[in-house]
Amino acid sequence: MKRVFFLFLILFAFGLYIHSDEPTLFLVGDSTVSPFNDVTYYYPRYGYGTKIGDYLDQKKIKVVNLALSGRSSKSFLVEPEYKTLCDSIKKGDFLIIGFGHNDEKGEVERYTNPNTPVTDQGSFKYSLYNFYIKMAKDKGAVPILCTPTVRRNNSGTFSDNDIHKTKDTGNFPGGDYAQTIRDLGKQFNITVIDNTSLTMDLHKKSGAENTLKFHAWTSSSKASVDNTHTNEYGAAYIAYLMAGAIKASKNPLAKFVLSKIEAPLESILKVNPKYKEFVYTSPSVKSSVWTTTDPWFGTVFGDCGGAEKIGPDFYMISETKTGLTMRSGKKESAAGKIASTSDGIAMYFQKVPSDKNFTFSATATIKNITSNNQVSFGLMVRDAVWMDTFDASLISSYVAAGPLKITAGDGAYYSSFNRIFDTSAKTSTQPFTLAAKTPAPKQGDVIDIKIVKKGNDYTVTYGKEAPVKYTVDLKVMDKDFVYAGLYTARQCEIDFTNIKLEISK
Repeated sequence: MKRVFFLFLILFAFGLYIHSDEPTLFLVGDSTVSPFNDVTYYYPRYGYGTKIGDYLDQKKIKVVNLALSGRSSKSFLVEPEYKTLCDSIKKGDFLIIGFGHNDEKGEVERYTNPNTPVTDQGSFKYSLYNFYIKMAKDKGAVPILCTPTVRRNNSGTFSDNDIHKTKDTGNFPGGDYAQTIRDLGKQFNITVIDNTSLTMDLHKKSGAENTLKFHAWTSSSKASVDNTHTNEYGAAYIAYLMAGAIKASKNPLAKFVLSKIEAPLESILKVNPKYKEFVYTSPSVKSSVWTTTDPWFGTVFGDCGGAEKIGPDFYMISETKTGLTMRSGKKESAAGKIASTSDGIAMYFQKVPSDKNFTFSATATIKNITSNNQVSFGLMVRDAVWMDTFDASLISSYVAAGPLKITAGDGAYYSSFNRIFDTSAKTSTQPFTLAAKTPAPKQGDVIDIKIVKKGNDYTVTYGKEAPVKYTVDLKVMDKDFVYAGLYTARQCEIDFTNIKLEISK
């Protein structure tokens, strides 16, 4: 019996030894690589890092996906997952590096320069080489670079933005992020998987309509497609293309790719069993986070950066003796956005009967603002609000008097905009309708803003710009009320004074 026991210990120890020598494929990157937990999506998001293991012999190699949504090669460095990578990676392991989507963002905490050399500490090359390539090599591991996947669009053609060729935005120079990765790979003899070319070719061969099947949907309508993120089938297809590229390369990871790989079947794409068609309910109870006097409500909702951010650390809705101070984000971190397919805002609002006309006006004084195309503030009238809820699908029709896309260049900033609700989609995903242009807002600016409602016509005035009239039905989500309020998005702090909401009798 003792011999059997000792034999078991020996075999167990031998198993640990074998296990410790088993190579690991680590993946780092952004949301196009990472896992998600999309409870509310119709077709949930999947990064390709969740599927690459399907094409590898996992009896011989482990897969550990450390990628995180929203991170750049720079911002990932402060995450616990980066420390895990540095502490765990060893000789014989592999590292797939999939950044780019967020390195191009015009934000200090995420941006890296695609134009400057590997010796420049602020460059994309410096970040990729020193913190990922060199780190892996120093541990005896094999790094592999990946260019970013393309963004889908309905036309089937690709703008520079879709293939990660960016323009200058304020103090952040633009450039070609995919080509920077290719050049870095050539410079240091690192394998590059050209996901930009692979996914662009896939989209061109498929046609714009057929690429809908590769992408996440927030609702049951194709109009709700997420043009950046893939669904399970799309992630599997990209992983299949990557496995083929690895197998055809001289990289030692090739020997772990299965001998026979086949494109995934579309049948793997399943509707999220937890998905429920959206039913809107007008808020009746005030926020437990924001204290406001009747008849005003305070809330933070939508794609606001995470449920943990809904609070005074990232947002402010504070009544003052002269009006209101509002903030989204903080100096070193953004919170919320107004983007093409999602919104995340703080809002201070009243419920107004939808059959009433009104004049809504205020003066906005900018205390702080970060130069970013998703930053906005001002007045907004919309057909739905939600109380302190983080959910990227919470978007609806609205009209706004406020700046947007403020990093486009002098004379190219939008001073008002609206979003149109798609009734078939049960959500709003149509492009913005953009109106007059005005110089970019800056700290210290004082701007008078106004929205006048007459039926379905909303006349918007921002500063000294000429008034712009929008005709929008704001009774789709809520037939009884519209919601008129002040808002902030992403990274700005605004003092609002002279707030007047004059409702017709």
